[in-house]
Amino acid sequence: MRKDSVKSSQELKLKGIPISPGILIAPVRVIRKEKIKIKEKILKSEREIEEEIQKFHTGVEELKRILLDLKKETQEENLKVLLDIQITILSDEEMQRDIITFIRNKRKNVESAIQYVLNSRKEALLKQGSSYFAERAGELERLASDLISVINKSYTIADFNFDGIIVIESLSIDEALRIIRSNVKGVITEKGGRTEHSAIVLRNFKIPAVFGIEKITKLLEDDDIVILDGGKGVVIINPMESTLKRYQLIKIDYEKYESELVSERELPPITTDGKVIGLFANIDVPEEVEELLKTGKYGIGLFRTEMIFKEYGDNEEAQYKIYLEIARKVYPNSVTIRAFDIGGDKLYTDYQEDNPFLGLRGIRVLLDEPTLFEKQIRAVIRANELSNVRFMLPMVATVEEVVEAKKIFIQAKKVLEREYMKVNQPRFGIMVEIPSAVLLLEHIAEIIDFISIGTNDLTQYTLAVDRKNQRVSKIFDHLNPAVLKLIKIATDVCREKNILVASCGEITSDPYGVVALVGLGVDELSCPPSRIPEVKSLIRRINLQEAENIASNVVKLQNSKEVKKVIKEYIKKIMPELLEFYD
Repeated sequence: MRKDSVKSSQELKLKGIPISPGILIAPVRVIRKEKIKIKEKILKSEREIEEEIQKFHTGVEELKRILLDLKKETQEENLKVLLDIQITILSDEEMQRDIITFIRNKRKNVESAIQYVLNSRKEALLKQGSSYFAERAGELERLASDLISVINKSYTIADFNFDGIIVIESLSIDEALRIIRSNVKGVITEKGGRTEHSAIVLRNFKIPAVFGIEKITKLLEDDDIVILDGGKGVVIINPMESTLKRYQLIKIDYEKYESELVSERELPPITTDGKVIGLFANIDVPEEVEELLKTGKYGIGLFRTEMIFKEYGDNEEAQYKIYLEIARKVYPNSVTIRAFDIGGDKLYTDYQEDNPFLGLRGIRVLLDEPTLFEKQIRAVIRANELSNVRFMLPMVATVEEVVEAKKIFIQAKKVLEREYMKVNQPRFGIMVEIPSAVLLLEHIAEIIDFISIGTNDLTQYTLAVDRKNQRVSKIFDHLNPAVLKLIKIATDVCREKNILVASCGEITSDPYGVVALVGLGVDELSCPPSRIPEVKSLIRRINLQEAENIASNVVKLQNSKEVKKVIKEYIKKIMPELLEFYD
């Protein structure tokens, strides 16, 4: 046994992040990557400096070649685009210039330069205060590690030729692509989150996965038998005979359950008493649209454009083409494009904040940088050729922010009308993520067409809790009555003003949250594409009147535990099989 192993013979149940649903009982292969140890070297001559710069250029080209070879082997166009993103980062002129400048000015070796420059970029992403950007930071860290390995000629391709579960510290996009072409049945990692590109690939190809289980590579050895429950984010080590038998039955039930979901593919998301609930998908990158369309004919309720900003923030034409292509693909359904939700550090050199959660972010940044904002607005308006595009503002806190943004929006439309004669104005809305936006909604409602309740941030700001902080993350719960009360206030105002209410965030794929949102009067739910079939199946079993009665009761309760207990009894009555597979 390895020195650092903490293996035990007792059954151990571990909870991680549910990435891709499915139940496996299988042996594992543990892949342990050697930690890269960077030895700083001071360059004494100009010749040494030039040699290090050449090593950098050679390493970049070699890693690009590896990724291009993988791209040639990849059949799916949407997955090729994911590799293109990695190649684009390696080809980024600013990044290359910063590394070369560091080598010249600091007179240090290429490995130190890569580590410093890419680590600085990683830290900037982490300061955004968003799990989405934290996951992008993790991807950047892995790319830096691969580049250094290539330069040091220590880059190896992990062997995924295994008929079982891969256990690994973290999973890169190229590793995920190799896994889907192998016999691998499932994946467990120590790091990572739901919006990582590798997670998207595993979900799209229905490979059960759980991310974020600390020290899992130390707890397991090759060929250990584990139970992986991707829906609940559970991994069971050393399962007892009784546990194995129980999960073998659950696995059979789950496979039957999945086939029943497929049989409902063409059915509408409508309650038993005739209320149609709009069902949409959240996407982070354009390539997810193709996989969404395989699920059925759905629109997009939240298109996060931060990756677009990274590549094309200053390029109206490129943005226009991307938005237009997506709008055409989902037509006649709609796509809701969220304006860039970025922090000040993405725009201003050496910009730092003590608390990015409460600083220059979202609409505040966009109003500070009207040229950047106008380019995105123009691209969105131009892309509305089929009148199925919506546009919404992130992180709204005041009425004044919406008024100012709406002025820029209307002015951009007028300018475009002069340029193109006729354009279709997209519906204009806001993300409701801050309690003040809820409390001011009766005024904001006068100048918008819809709202989308972003429950992740609304929960975070209502409960004053950072969900990534492990010491307090257990307080984060979108079923807290305080959060549900704010949602009720928002839906009541919108009903009075005849404004559509959508919701996105983790609550929309939580069965308990779905029942609550339907009962609270939310018109549309937007969730990850992989969860749409299940959410639709649940909606089709909900009675609106019963859900409204439940919602009116749970907002009066003291805590989320009580809320969950009430809703659990209802789910047990209308869809008991669901409780077998999800907490």
